Amino acid sequence: MTSGSRRRRATATWMVALTCLLGSCEAGTTVATLAEAESFLGADGIIMGGTTTITNDQGIRTARLQFDTAFQWRDSTHQSLRGVNLTVFNEEDGSQRATVTALRGRFEPREERLQANGNVILIIPFQDRRLETEELHYDPEAEELRSDSAVVLIEGGRSYQGTSFNSDLEFQNFVVYGSAGLEQ
Repeated sequence: MTSGSRRRRATATWMVALTCLLGSCEAGTTVATLAEAESFLGADGIIMGGTTTITNDQGIRTARLQFDTAFQWRDSTHQSLRGVNLTVFNEEDGSQRATVTALRGRFEPREERLQANGNVILIIPFQDRRLETEELHYDPEAEELRSDSAVVLIEGGRSYQGTSFNSDLEFQNFVVYGSAGLEQ
């Protein structure tokens, strides 16, 4: 086969493939795209679905971080996450102490810190508390959860609005700053 006939054959193959591809498009078909700010095509690594277990110095599981997608760069110490779900456990009996869900997150594996962003919900079942905010910081080394953003706390059937909050990981010292009770 001559190079000219190979070239014509390759061109014909591409034309058939392109025709099939374009022919399968229908009017009104929606194509999902990422916003320019959400494009992580430059990431060195992309993980689709994952779990990270966080342990204390004695090797006892203190938290489990699950995510839909993680983006990692070689020159970075953090991972950008999508579809965040953090579960914090009681060290004594392994029971669930709290859960955090968020649209996005920033996880620093070395320090095991998490910053959750976008529709963040913190649920503390044993204290009948639910906290809603746009930003939440989890720092096991400092032993704290905090938010510098506006928060809504629902506790025992009452709602409180505040400008920020801070708590230890045991939820014994839980403070909502600038709080005002809301009518239910």
